[in-house]
Amino acid sequence: MIEAGFVLLFLGVSFLLLSYKQLNAIFYKVFKASTKKEPVIDVEKKVASSGSSSGSVYGSNEPLPDPTPLMITPEEVSNYDDRPWRPFRWPYHQTMAIFKLDINHWLDMDKYYMHYIKEKERIRHKYGKQNFDMLPEGYDGCFELMETVTNHLIARYPLLFTVLKDGNYEKGKTGDGKIIRNEITKEILDMTLPLKESPLVYVSKLAKEDFYVVKKNPTDGLHYLVGAAVPFPGGSFGIDQKIGHHIDTIHADVPYYKEKLKKSMERWFDRMKPNDPVERASWYITWDVKLKVNNIYQRPEFKPNLEAEMKSTDPKEFNVRVERQTLRRLPKSNVIIFTNHPVFYSIEEMKDEPMIPSLLKKILYEGPEDILKYKNFPLIRDHLAEYLDKLVARQYELGIINDETPLKTQPTYPFAYWSKTNFDYVNGWSNPSPSYDKKNMKTDTLKNVKLADNE
Repeated sequence: MIEAGFVLLFLGVSFLLLSYKQLNAIFYKVFKASTKKEPVIDVEKKVASSGSSSGSVYGSNEPLPDPTPLMITPEEVSNYDDRPWRPFRWPYHQTMAIFKLDINHWLDMDKYYMHYIKEKERIRHKYGKQNFDMLPEGYDGCFELMETVTNHLIARYPLLFTVLKDGNYEKGKTGDGKIIRNEITKEILDMTLPLKESPLVYVSKLAKEDFYVVKKNPTDGLHYLVGAAVPFPGGSFGIDQKIGHHIDTIHADVPYYKEKLKKSMERWFDRMKPNDPVERASWYITWDVKLKVNNIYQRPEFKPNLEAEMKSTDPKEFNVRVERQTLRRLPKSNVIIFTNHPVFYSIEEMKDEPMIPSLLKKILYEGPEDILKYKNFPLIRDHLAEYLDKLVARQYELGIINDETPLKTQPTYPFAYWSKTNFDYVNGWSNPSPSYDKKNMKTDTLKNVKLADNE
């Protein structure tokens, strides 16, 4: 299985065929929510794909602003959709940009929030250090991460997180700190000092994303992993295999990393400023619905018959797993925070979106062979080929595409073609595809699924 979604991976494959100086400037739509019940306003910003600290969305020296309050209620969360990612490109040569991140979208909310928070707790108790771990030198960074996540969620979602005690986290003030109530889970989180649990535990009780904490080693000048809360990795690995290792060691199997990426990545980290967060999305295709929960058990010793399971799965049940990723530096501890969160879209629900089936078929068979192997595409493509061909034919029959339709990256990349106009303040992004039934919650399909052969 693939180890997509680990620290820096989103940067790694983004630079595959480009040097740092060759990266092009791109345009990206940043969506901001109003503090009142008004439609989201599109704000067009010119951003650089190079990841350099110059040209920040927020200015070269100014701190990050507080996020704009989004006034959704706990009841509305169960029907709230995140931004509709469609990170498919042609030509498929992995030069997709990293975008300057609108801080409003650092930790997005969606209807799967409760599911992921519950799964985090189950996985933490079941697998422990395979998914959650922190080195002693990583404590300050993890503590600041806890503080940053807490303050962000309170500001962004004031109706979802209630402040019961609003204290500061100043050193030497025993007993000071915050107490908040998560209005979705109804859990009260006492983060007064001294902390009762690891900072990463509180982070995982608040946000659905996975978090990696990276620090520069003063001895050799290289960045390494000092903390992680990662219940949903993009492959069959555990954090116990990664904690304490340098990023070059961690990414030894990433195509082109040693030859083209190692030096650029370290330089990029050194230049990164706290006011210059970025995001991107990578993707691959999976047949296993259980990847929506925990896949530590996808290791061969736990799950030896993955190929047979794949071949027995109806192509309509296959999902595109989008790894939605962000990267930012925290100002106090100077650590770098990488977030990753899987977002799932079935191929079936995207079947009437222009060019999606055609792009998927093209990439599966004609993309760079080393990247295809890395993502296990040769394993699945023949199983999906006939199904994708039927979807392409369907788009011709419906007049969605024709022989004159160019096969290329869509203008709204990395989002769905309808994303600029179909924002609903209460319900979020609403997929207009006739095949998409919003009332049939995808999380319902997970309730009776056996989690793993070893459980």
